[in-house]
Amino acid sequence: MRPLQILRASVVISEISISSFSSRCSFSVTTHKKVRRLYNTRMSDVETVTVQTAQGILKGKVIEAKYGGKYCSFQGIPYAKPPVGPLRFQPPQPPEPWTGIRDALEEGAVAPHADWVRQKYRGEEDCLFINVYTPKIPSENEPLKAVMVWFHGGGFGFGSGNTDLYGPDYLVAADVIVVTLNYRLGALGFLSLEDATIPGNNGLKDQVAALRWIQQNIVKFGGDPNNVTIFGESAGGASVQYHLISPMSKGLFHKAIAQSGSILNPWASTKSLRERSFALGAVLGCKTNDPKVLIDFLRTCTPKQIVEGTAKIVTHDDKRRGNSIPFLPIPEKDSGSLQEVFLPDNPKNIVKSGKFCDVPYLTGVTSHEGLMEIRNILKKPELLKEIDTDFERFVPEDMELGQKTERLKKASDKIRQFYFDGKALTKDNIMDYVNMQTDIMFAHGVHQTVNYHVKYNHSPLYYYNFAFDSVLGVFKRFVGASHLPGTCHIDDIGYLFHMSVVDITVEKDSIEMSTIRRMVKLWTNFAKTGDPTPHLDADVSIKWTPYSLTNPCYLNIDKELNIRHNLNKERMEFWDDLYKWSIEASKL
Repeated sequence: MRPLQILRASVVISEISISSFSSRCSFSVTTHKKVRRLYNTRMSDVETVTVQTAQGILKGKVIEAKYGGKYCSFQGIPYAKPPVGPLRFQPPQPPEPWTGIRDALEEGAVAPHADWVRQKYRGEEDCLFINVYTPKIPSENEPLKAVMVWFHGGGFGFGSGNTDLYGPDYLVAADVIVVTLNYRLGALGFLSLEDATIPGNNGLKDQVAALRWIQQNIVKFGGDPNNVTIFGESAGGASVQYHLISPMSKGLFHKAIAQSGSILNPWASTKSLRERSFALGAVLGCKTNDPKVLIDFLRTCTPKQIVEGTAKIVTHDDKRRGNSIPFLPIPEKDSGSLQEVFLPDNPKNIVKSGKFCDVPYLTGVTSHEGLMEIRNILKKPELLKEIDTDFERFVPEDMELGQKTERLKKASDKIRQFYFDGKALTKDNIMDYVNMQTDIMFAHGVHQTVNYHVKYNHSPLYYYNFAFDSVLGVFKRFVGASHLPGTCHIDDIGYLFHMSVVDITVEKDSIEMSTIRRMVKLWTNFAKTGDPTPHLDADVSIKWTPYSLTNPCYLNIDKELNIRHNLNKERMEFWDDLYKWSIEASKL
């Protein structure tokens, strides 16, 4: 199973053993039904505020923050027309204005998807909503605040920007404006016929539409349109990098943070979607080779049918490689269409040529991203033997070594030799498997983009390794890996956002709260100034030095902060060398 696709909108956190949580934190599970009942019964007591936007007046509410203080919340704001009917599979269109006062008191519908844990359908097609959280409504002539725009993860196949995982309490308390949003997912967001009619990437174009809405409206909330930082995790981190290379995103942001995600990761793009698009039509009842017939038919299907049909076109080879989300970002063919092109070339070609936005950049990984990969193995240890007998699945497809070839076998042997000393995969070397998955799926792609960035750009790049493992690392506990060392994929999120789905209360003087303060300070300092450590204090007492080819340093974030060099040096050099070898091998 591909780690990125373990990203989730609706995680059943109740499966985590409550006993696994330390006494430093209190824990409870909040369900969506409970939240809605609470909302309905208390809405009459809520203090409301209004803002005039370009589309009309919005009514938001004042929220009591998790650890004291208040902020203003505006949720469920449409940033584009509903992508329904003839607008399905089309780029987002500007939102319609409204008359009177529009309520922005609760989150809008999430994009249609099947949640990862239960594979149950949720969402509505009218999903292009944005949420704005501001410390307060600005008075006249008040200095504008830095803006942080979050792109959620989920493998481009599921997830949302909702407060179940991404509560803004910690960040807003640092005097920035936080914006979260939903964008189209799966086939509804990324179906492509690889032509001018349906070129694809509408989910990423939705993000562009949101950034344009922010440029037009954020000043009304007290935000500075000339100081916008985009940030995201996993597929959200890859989204950030897509905006760095897309001509459509130019000028819409000024700094970027990519957490555990790179466009050079093997899950972040695909080379072909036309065949998959016709396969989707076929499983839903329309076997045709005519693009117009296909699209006309798919527009008659319900979103639920499209989501459920998408799961049926995942092939056996997809599954063995972990490619469980068929529709992904793809290079667009410019055939003279009037549509704007988001991705004009293969992302690797663009990055290698240095054609990306020169802005301050902060990026990194968690120490053991690959822990997310062992959930099924821990449940069914017999899977180890099955995986071990098909090691060729771990050779990245972008090495282009073919299928069942001698060079593919040789590459897989090199991987086995490096990580396992040529031995079989067993429960005794499971952490070597975790390291391998960490590198294949996340770390090496991030490593590559870091080096390309500093090679071509003049703006500073800040590199980190998040190694702090604590009770807030709920996803490590969810996969049943709490007995293993390291920090899992996704488990840095709880130190930036309050996750209401697992309502963990952290004690004021705990190491968890200290880490929250550090992370928030580093991230918001960067958003405000482009430097995560413009000044030092008790929380952050070390200067974070920018990364360079001559000084490959990174900030190790654990119980303490310290500067180190050459993150996973031997492992990254192995993959650098293997890719070089694959280029020569593919010529034979």
